[in-house]
Amino acid sequence: MIKTLRPSILPDNKKLFIYPAVIGLVIAGIGIIIKNPIVIALPLIVLAVFPGLPVFFHLLMHLSVKIELHPDKIVVKDYLGNSIVRPAFLQEMIYADIAYIYYLSKEINLLNNFRNKLKKFKLSPKEFDYTKENLVTKYGVPAENIEKFEKSSQNILNDYTATAILMKLDDIYSKYNIPKSTAKNISREFQNDENFNYEYLRDRLKDYPVDIVDLNELEDEFSNIKVDIIRPFLLTKANLAKYKKVAGYRGGISATAKVDNALVFSNKDGTEKVYLIHFHDLSRQDWQSLMQEINNHNPNITYLMTKSEYHNLLK
Repeated sequence: MIKTLRPSILPDNKKLFIYPAVIGLVIAGIGIIIKNPIVIALPLIVLAVFPGLPVFFHLLMHLSVKIELHPDKIVVKDYLGNSIVRPAFLQEMIYADIAYIYYLSKEINLLNNFRNKLKKFKLSPKEFDYTKENLVTKYGVPAENIEKFEKSSQNILNDYTATAILMKLDDIYSKYNIPKSTAKNISREFQNDENFNYEYLRDRLKDYPVDIVDLNELEDEFSNIKVDIIRPFLLTKANLAKYKKVAGYRGGISATAKVDNALVFSNKDGTEKVYLIHFHDLSRQDWQSLMQEINNHNPNITYLMTKSEYHNLLK
């Protein structure tokens, strides 16, 4: 039996659609009663824009994207696509071959950092293969440069991946009234790779009454950037140059957020992948049903994400 999932037409919180619609229709009804064309037309125009336009675009996604859960594999048909990520219109993968599941932001952040370390080799902006074999043959990158990056414990540390940690730190500074001078010193010392770890921050904060819950959340964010597994990220369908260009536009953050939150299923070496670009356009119930189904078929999958992200997927 094949189970089919599609992006939701209405938001999970139906009140966001129902309340404006009811209010608008009531006002239009009053306009009919008092025979006032403006009172009739204005709420209908507003409804056509919101929630009308969002519903229209979600309907378009609903008709263009389909996820099929077969007895032995997942099949994704996506005719809508995305300007930054260009997988095939038809993607499929056997459940048993799925080794890792992670958010696309992790793949993009790692490869952007890798590109920064290889600037002098002038990698093509449209490069999609970052394996050692390709970089050595195509660009003359010394193998030791690549091996050093692969062995680095901070191999995906950059401005993007550190953001969540820095935001959590700022929250802790404010919440526990940590002196600005202390916070400034921690931030300065934190820039040193040797100090960029949870243990260092925990020790620096031990003199302040930081709740264990906040410390656990801070540790969880570190777990998201410590990746010893490199191979599955090195073959990508993401156009990194296009991503950086879009991110630089006004409103680019919201445009790249959808890409960041795309879910990737990968085999052990990244040669087989499925990109669920519209994953979060599914209803919450559907995406959790999808993940439960995947887990039931293959309970040995490694989730390369924080504990909170993992629980959000499944609960």
